[in-house]
Amino acid sequence: MAERIWLGVVNKNAGTYADGEGLMLEKHKWDCGWYWGFGYVGNKNCHFHFDSFLENTKYASEIFRETHISDSDWWVIRDLFKQAYALRAAAETYRFGGHQTSRPGVTDILKNDEMEKRLNADLEYLLDKLWDFVVVAAAKKEAV
Repeated sequence: MAERIWLGVVNKNAGTYADGEGLMLEKHKWDCGWYWGFGYVGNKNCHFHFDSFLENTKYASEIFRETHISDSDWWVIRDLFKQAYALRAAAETYRFGGHQTSRPGVTDILKNDEMEKRLNADLEYLLDKLWDFVVVAAAKKEAV
């Protein structure tokens, strides 16, 4: 199966890092033995994270001048990424506790190996489904 999926060619002035360029989405992978790396978007000239698409733009047609992903499919992809980012943040909290300081018994009260494993298992399942959905959406012949 593909490790990268073509998302489309970005509209000029779409507010991304790749105005006028094609963008690829990388497949998720287990990184550094403790977290899911996902949402990496880019090309040979740029690299950023999918969550930047969640901030200001809502439609694939706002971002891409050429893509096979419909606006309705884009909403599903956005929704799945929002869920994935939330699960990853929760899993990280259960792994490390706080990130600003270390005060035993205060900032680490939620550390829990079993919860971290459960959330990462749920995240893996979600990311697999997200990837399958993007593969199908990006292969459609009706361009936005």
